Amino acid sequence: MHSSCSVRKIIVWSLCLIFSLSYSVLVCASSPPKHLCRQDQRDALWEFKSEFHLNGTAANEKTQTWRNNSDCCSWYGITCDSKTGNVVELNLWSSSLNGPLKSSSGLFKLQYLQSLNLNSNNLAGILPDSIGNLKYLRDLSLAGCNLFGKIPSSLGNLSHLTHLDLDGNGFTGELPDSMGNLNQLTKLLLASSKLSGNFPHVLLNLTKLTAINLVSNQLEGTLPSNMSSLSKLEFFDIGSNSFSGFVPSSLFMIPSLIHLKLERNHFNGLLEIGNISSPSKLQTLSLGGNSLNGPIPRFISKLVKLSSLDLSFWDTLRGVVDFSIFLHLKSLASLDISTLNSRSIVDMSLFSDFMSLNLLSLSRNTVKISSTLHMVSPIGSLALASCNISEFPKFLQTQTSLFYLDISDNRIKGQVPAWLWRLPGLAYVDFSRNSFSGFDGPADVLREIQ
Repeated sequence: MHSSCSVRKIIVWSLCLIFSLSYSVLVCASSPPKHLCRQDQRDALWEFKSEFHLNGTAANEKTQTWRNNSDCCSWYGITCDSKTGNVVELNLWSSSLNGPLKSSSGLFKLQYLQSLNLNSNNLAGILPDSIGNLKYLRDLSLAGCNLFGKIPSSLGNLSHLTHLDLDGNGFTGELPDSMGNLNQLTKLLLASSKLSGNFPHVLLNLTKLTAINLVSNQLEGTLPSNMSSLSKLEFFDIGSNSFSGFVPSSLFMIPSLIHLKLERNHFNGLLEIGNISSPSKLQTLSLGGNSLNGPIPRFISKLVKLSSLDLSFWDTLRGVVDFSIFLHLKSLASLDISTLNSRSIVDMSLFSDFMSLNLLSLSRNTVKISSTLHMVSPIGSLALASCNISEFPKFLQTQTSLFYLDISDNRIKGQVPAWLWRLPGLAYVDFSRNSFSGFDGPADVLREIQ
């Protein structure tokens, strides 16, 4: 009797436990899932989306996937802080956003943003001062957005910023002095715009900079003499501007520098470099298209890590060039020493043992080419225009990687050899202004290569 009573109690308790667990499961299942995203953050994102006209047909309209009744932390391009639910990253690169950024945009209500990438959208208009409200930003990328006007001084409020990419816009005027406040900045990318004025001296205060790209703007004046204060700089490109004066020797004293591009400016005079105490890391040195003159410095032979060297249009004042300085540069993949205004002869055998040489431009120099020349490196692009050549270069017959050839304005006679058209990659050839008498091989050779 006692035993059966105990059994009944166990059964009753078991049933109660099962019922309790089942009820808990049902309650949990019927309760809406808790969203990580905060309501104010979702509202700001939704407001930002509504500021742009979307036709719903373009495959890259990424905000079309957003749903207002879902957790915004799961939306495309959104990253939230796992503890607070604040939106910390917005990445809508190439998302067919069309229209200007308003100063009251919902974007600027996302005050905890650390990374903002709106590259390759059509935000045609000015960059509002409100951008300075995003005080936690570390990464700001607005490249190729058709922005114009002046760069707002409020950018100087972004004291945590490490990466600033405004490439490919239409900004005008000078960089604001407030940029000197960005003492955490490591990368400054402002290429292909319409910036004017002198080199921004405030940048010399940003000692953590590793990359400066100001190529293709309208900057002018001289470079500061104390460029070596940028002691961590690795990449420096100010090509295609209107800088003038001497190239400061302090640039070559930056031990971390890997890429130095100063081409197509108005730099002039001698290139004088002091003693370089530590081995250079330079892989790119581009000085072509300036008005530099005098002897080519022998220190270039010490830049043994160079893979790209451009000294084109260097005026040696009809002096003698010791081309042996290039023999030490065995890592060269690209060499442009065209138009040196020298009375020296360039012997192409000098480069016969280079293993990586892909682009070689010797145009407007006197060039010697032996009939037995063999180039170890697979040349892809070769420029020999106006080089006083009298015979078609036979070594080209084995250059199966050749895609560009310019041998115009020489003294070559006879027929264009048939083997030239059998080079599998040849896409461009210029042999105008020579004395060719015809084409070797079948008459339809030209039709075959069209």
